[in-house]
Amino acid sequence: MVVEALVISTAVILYIAFEVGMFRLVFRELGRNKEKTGRYSIPWENLPPIRKGLLITLSFVLIGFFIWLYSYSIFAPESGEYYNLEIALIGLIFALGIIGNLWMIRN
Repeated sequence: MVVEALVISTAVILYIAFEVGMFRLVFRELGRNKEKTGRYSIPWENLPPIRKGLLITLSFVLIGFFIWLYSYSIFAPESGEYYNLEIALIGLIFALGIIGNLWMIRN
């Protein structure tokens, strides 16, 4: 039992270290892009119409899926509850997805 916990803990720590390393690489590349072009990413006016549509559609799909999960799925809160831990975590993940989606087009 102790060995299993140690293996799981090591895997989680390695995964977190990998993610932190990837964030560092992404931010370093964004800094280099900012130095070269003066912008972190493409401004909204220069985005192709299909990409604009996908950015907007993803937000609506995530919001609609969350509403469906909140109302009709097994993650829905019991009667008398406003939320439960599962739906709160799903909502947080969806919110981070929408923020990340919009963060890509920041100037």
